[in-house]
Amino acid sequence: MYRLSKLNGWFTKDSPSSFSISSLYIIRKFAKKLLFLDYQSFNMNLRIFRYTALILITAAVALISSCEKNPFNKDDYRKVIILYMAANNNLSSYAEQNISTLKGGFIPDKNSRDILVVYAHLAGSNPKLTRLYKESDGTVVEDPVAAYEDQNSANGDVLKAVLNKIKTIFPAREYGLILWSHATGWLPQGYYNSTFQGTYFEDPYAGIVKSFGEDRGVEMEIKELKSALPYHFNFIIFDCCFMGGIESIYELKDKASYIVASPTEILANGFPYRDIMNPLFQSKSNLEEACRLFYEYYNSLSGVHQSATIALYKTDQLKQLSNVTKTIFNSHRDKIATLNMGNIQPYFRLNKRWFWDLGDLIEAIATPSEYQNFNTALNNVVVAKWNTEYFIDIKIEKFSGISTYIQNPSNSFLDTFYKGFDWNFDAEMIK
Repeated sequence: MYRLSKLNGWFTKDSPSSFSISSLYIIRKFAKKLLFLDYQSFNMNLRIFRYTALILITAAVALISSCEKNPFNKDDYRKVIILYMAANNNLSSYAEQNISTLKGGFIPDKNSRDILVVYAHLAGSNPKLTRLYKESDGTVVEDPVAAYEDQNSANGDVLKAVLNKIKTIFPAREYGLILWSHATGWLPQGYYNSTFQGTYFEDPYAGIVKSFGEDRGVEMEIKELKSALPYHFNFIIFDCCFMGGIESIYELKDKASYIVASPTEILANGFPYRDIMNPLFQSKSNLEEACRLFYEYYNSLSGVHQSATIALYKTDQLKQLSNVTKTIFNSHRDKIATLNMGNIQPYFRLNKRWFWDLGDLIEAIATPSEYQNFNTALNNVVVAKWNTEYFIDIKIEKFSGISTYIQNPSNSFLDTFYKGFDWNFDAEMIK
């Protein structure tokens, strides 16, 4: 199947077709006739015309050949970074602040082959898709790309449609995606804020954290998010809570080469967008630098605001990690049931006991040699990580950079739900 695209009034194809072959035949036939013209029968003007025609024909043949060999037309873009803000919720004011600070940092020029696109759905307004670029005088322009009627931006079909539209308008060699919203990791929709699983505690810090995808009470689960991502990304950055869990990262391993996320919550201020766009738009996106800037921003604050955990995950190493972990789980399954959970590093607050440090769990149940093998595999996945000493009131004493659920026989609902994840299928924590 061939892809036909229109670029600046020219139709091009990725592969040879009957159109290009017949065109070449006509051109060559015309050239042959010109070559056998009787030189004595024409004056100098015709001779000039002949040579001009030959030059044009040669250029046309070269153009057609290059279009057929090169999968990227010269008018395609190099890198497109998409900021998808599902902020039709109580985080809307923070989204507005992030957009404002974003404009104060690096923005690609108008004629750049790098594109920055923002999908923003703020409370009280319909969503809009905008390209941000900078004029030669430094003015940042918000160029409308698409306007939408009211829709639920935490719906997978909506996300997929937006991403497909962006790819159609801005065909590029590389895409990066930043997902901005509430999130509760791998948990079922509505589970995190429900009260049926235990005693309810009033959260004094509820207003400063992002606990992806909540719009008027509707949440997008990880499997729905996975289905909603219609093409591969060089990186996905989660500016939302609890997405640095092995369950979520593993589920999305075929959707991005790298993932940036936090195993804990993220404070509502989110990423320092003024600073991170410059490293992200480098020829090779400097994701490690973006993580470091995130950490340094929060580490420079004081009190409960000095709270951050962040990690960079290399997804093509996840399968090996699951192989090593499976061996440990199958050898020491009985130890999981008798764990003293008070000795395992938590990443949660209050009674939300579904996020623990994966490295600390494995160290508690594995032999020293097994743990060494596991740690080698883990370090190939978690290629960079940072944490403050505390996250609000959680002391971070051990930080492998990635969280996990730990089987809880008293919660058969959650254990059953967990069995549906690719990570559990491959690593077999719960059988």
